[in-house]
Amino acid sequence: MPIFLQTNFRLAQGKTLIASPVKAANRSILAGCVVVLMAACNPSSEPAVEETSSSLPVVDATAEAELIVWRDLLPAEELEAMEALNEGRADPGLMNQFVGNSPIANQNGTFNVVEELDGMIARMPGYILPLDFAEQGEAREFLLLPFHGACVHYPPPPPNQIVYLRSAEPIQFTSLWHPVWVEGLMNVERVDTDLAASAYSMVVRSVEPYE
Repeated sequence: MPIFLQTNFRLAQGKTLIASPVKAANRSILAGCVVVLMAACNPSSEPAVEETSSSLPVVDATAEAELIVWRDLLPAEELEAMEALNEGRADPGLMNQFVGNSPIANQNGTFNVVEELDGMIARMPGYILPLDFAEQGEAREFLLLPFHGACVHYPPPPPNQIVYLRSAEPIQFTSLWHPVWVEGLMNVERVDTDLAASAYSMVVRSVEPYE
């Protein structure tokens, strides 16, 4: 049965999940670095997942999800470097480490990851962008993004600020303007798509409105 994605959200249309006023030169690098929610990031010691004959694992429906936000996807050293650049505390030459790492045009940033997130059952907010259409208004593959319009109206966020989503069941959607909560099995995995490259992936357990 498809996962139905409602669109009666309380958040105003177009409101971002991050508010990061940055200099234009740093905009695509720093997107997603400001906290949406303050939450601890405590990965489980073992992934709550069982292997099946299908191409995707089945995520344990009873496993408690850890709440994470976008800055949790950035290694501490990289987050500090971004904040220093944004505040003018760092040599501008430091920008060079964030350029030219992705095969996607206009995508800056790195594939550096937080290894502790690998195998975590995670819950995080974001905007979904479908990559395939099983049927009209349904898809099984998405990008989870920190702000609306990324990869379409604006350059892609850094690879480590994108999560590639896969769902065994098609997810129904009627609008891409509204944010959602996504839960599932987080993996440290590079995935290159036509729209953007991501440093993380997730096998989706649930999608629900951001309220």
